[in-house]
Amino acid sequence: MAGLWGQGRDVRNVAASPPSSPALAEAPEDTGPMPETPDDGSHATILVVDDEADVRALIREVLTLNGYTVIDTGDPFEARRIAERQPIQLLLTDVVMPIMNGIELAQRVEAASPTTKVLLMSGYVTAAVKTSGRPLLSKPFRTSDLLAAIRQMLDSRSAFRRPAPPTAPRPGFGPV
Repeated sequence: MAGLWGQGRDVRNVAASPPSSPALAEAPEDTGPMPETPDDGSHATILVVDDEADVRALIREVLTLNGYTVIDTGDPFEARRIAERQPIQLLLTDVVMPIMNGIELAQRVEAASPTTKVLLMSGYVTAAVKTSGRPLLSKPFRTSDLLAAIRQMLDSRSAFRRPAPPTAPRPGFGPV
């Protein structure tokens, strides 16, 4: 399967169309093995959120062909409702969206579904992404990069949680 390439709002299937901009380059074709399904035999459900329908369609196709159950939406509010109604193992969300950014969506989904893991994707690395501490898949990416990042997230033992702020020291146990 051909790789994915793009920047920000312009991600395309290399096999479907040639690069139309000098800023975009064709990704090499993936030749690696398909990822294995989770050890417990279940099929992970991935919620893909991106305001670009073409991006969602490409990601859905790649993930479905690799054995994942995919639910996709361009509406972050709908994504939160989906996460509240059914088990989602991974939220794969774009960061830059017009209704709600992906970091805020991640926080809302984590509040509704604490076991859901989160992987951000973006063509733009913002200060908010850096300070969120969440894993980021940078656009452009190849299908092998997408699949490896998802496998790594699903194989990790726990969902991402920002460290809690330090608690106030108890009297008598602070610095001298």
